[in-house]
Amino acid sequence: MDNQVFPWIRIVIILAGVMSLALISHLFTGGIFPTTPRENLVFQSALLLIILGSAILEPYYTKPADALVNSIISLITVIAVYSITPTIAWYALFGYCLIVLLSSITCIIFSSEDSMPKWREVISKATYKLSILLGSSKLIFSVIFLASIYLFYSAREPITFALICFWGIFLLLLHLRIPEAISSLLAKTPSKHRLIGKIIRVDNPNIIRASLSSKEAWDASQPVIGTLPNKEAFWVQPLYSQFQDDRILATGLQTELKAPTDKRSSRGISEPADNIKVPSYQKINHSLGAGDNARMTGFVVEGSEVSLIRFEVLKESPCHIGMIVWIKSQSAKVYYQIVSGKTQEESFTNARHGFQVASAIQLGILEDEVGFRKYDWLPEMNSPVFARYQDRGMQENCTIQSDFVLGVIPESNIHVGGNFSDLHNTHTAILGVTGSGKTELAFDLIRHALQSDIKVICIDLTKQYEESLSDLEPVQLSISEDVAEQLKAKLFAIETGEYGAPNEKRVLGDFSTALRTSIEASIDDFLSSTENSGLGLICLDEVANTKATLFITEIYMTCILKRARDRAAHDREKLLIAVEEAHTVMPEASTMGADGFDAKALVGKISQVALQGRKYNIGLLVLAQRTATVSKSILTQCNTIISFASYDETSLNFLKNIYGQEHIKMIPALPKLRAIAFGSWIKAEQPIVFNVPVKQGNAPEDNPADLDSREEHKVDTGNSA
Repeated sequence: MDNQVFPWIRIVIILAGVMSLALISHLFTGGIFPTTPRENLVFQSALLLIILGSAILEPYYTKPADALVNSIISLITVIAVYSITPTIAWYALFGYCLIVLLSSITCIIFSSEDSMPKWREVISKATYKLSILLGSSKLIFSVIFLASIYLFYSAREPITFALICFWGIFLLLLHLRIPEAISSLLAKTPSKHRLIGKIIRVDNPNIIRASLSSKEAWDASQPVIGTLPNKEAFWVQPLYSQFQDDRILATGLQTELKAPTDKRSSRGISEPADNIKVPSYQKINHSLGAGDNARMTGFVVEGSEVSLIRFEVLKESPCHIGMIVWIKSQSAKVYYQIVSGKTQEESFTNARHGFQVASAIQLGILEDEVGFRKYDWLPEMNSPVFARYQDRGMQENCTIQSDFVLGVIPESNIHVGGNFSDLHNTHTAILGVTGSGKTELAFDLIRHALQSDIKVICIDLTKQYEESLSDLEPVQLSISEDVAEQLKAKLFAIETGEYGAPNEKRVLGDFSTALRTSIEASIDDFLSSTENSGLGLICLDEVANTKATLFITEIYMTCILKRARDRAAHDREKLLIAVEEAHTVMPEASTMGADGFDAKALVGKISQVALQGRKYNIGLLVLAQRTATVSKSILTQCNTIISFASYDETSLNFLKNIYGQEHIKMIPALPKLRAIAFGSWIKAEQPIVFNVPVKQGNAPEDNPADLDSREEHKVDTGNSA
């Protein structure tokens, strides 16, 4: 039975009680109003019992403040009849009222603080129980009423019987909760909304937990109405439901949209009546902060931080690594990218609820043509998380026409890229295992650099560049096969000559001087000419000896850096040096047998380019499979790192210092043509996952199934020549 009593029933109680007292007074005293002190005491106590006790002050329970008011009124009433009341009886009534007064005052004073000493807590609890027990209007005014009848009327007088009957019938009605029963019966009349469940609890903020009568009524596409005990009604977005014993437990999200109230319906979860206009799913999404073309995919849970949020995934909203989601936080649309997920379960009363929790790194606020900027706070608990519809793309202008576009964020049309042409000299490294897509991306970057009037020299040991970039008519800067054979022979002579090989080294020195002069001339001709395409190739495939490879690369790098130093600042060309298989030409000194003087000299020259190249307008594009075999002096000078799939622990440990722990979990599982980028020219202040588009002419040799699976990535990024 509902504890609520309709207000009009309280009014009826007051009027019926007053009329009954007036009738008793008229029948037995000849007048409606009392004329003597004893009649005044009796009828005043009865009136206070009706009005204060049941209808106004204490409809449900007594509070210490109510007991205080009751005791003060009782004391005033008792003091007024002091002269006509027997002394012992009067002091007994006065003492009873005084005890209620003092206990209620003490309780109010001692309970005024949130935290209190133990002794004060004991006193507060004791006086609380005493005041609400003895100070109830039904008890305190009944004591005065019955005492007045006993003191001033004879048991044989008719008025005594009438007053006792009035008192007994009134308390019996209250004890049997007749007003509540009448209200409950009247509430059974047909209501506007059909009740489908009861609200169990509200997880602040916004999460509604309910017990349902039917699982079919909890449909994510059909909002329902939630009504709180204070009769506040609002639209609820259903999330999910589960069975527990013999009932259905449901979870929903409270929206800011007010729903039409129905005073006749019980509080809980209701389906709207047929004549009520239900807000559309889009309107519900807008009220939650989604915007157009969006679907709700989950809500924020505990453990979220500024840089990383955790959200419970709705069963109807599949997620995957790299997917972009967003949250409305203080009127700002903050983007996040999913980096991991795990299963979790929660105790919900005596059942367990299993669900998925996704972790997403903050990308930030997307500013038009500027990129992602960090947002300096985290969302509220239970904030809804949104993603795009599967059949609709997201159109945002992250880049401008002159930017280099690396690719797109998965399941969106948001381009990832930045101003490479102005920041090419901050150095870029592209890392990943064979076949992951790093060389294809390098081809795009080289073409973009050439379009931006940046000269490019590629040091290639694979011959891929000569074949894939043949349409650009690259200039061959390589040494001839005959010179390469002579170099190998002279290096071999040093290794097999007498101790110290002084004569052989002298011969090599003369040879290298002449070779250096020849290379300087070819480099100068290439960089000074305006007739060529701007692309030069240094192919070292004929130079099989490792030391020969290092030796010739050192000469090229020295000549390039010397020429840049010797020219005036306004006369220096923008230059990008692309190094394929960087572990071969710029290795760690302790790897691949490159631990002698030749290796150290080469790495030293490359390090000079990394350290000083920026002020000479020289940039590096380093491609490598493993960071363990590449000089850390070079890699640490690369301000932009782009990583495809990688598996070795050394590479992952190196990248952890750049991307952070969460992204490192993703790298071994990255599919082909998906990568993570972070650095100076990327328009994002956090690492970002993207798909490299497949382009005609530079696609890797894949099987047809692989190509079909990547059809969604074929977008125009404006990077093609």
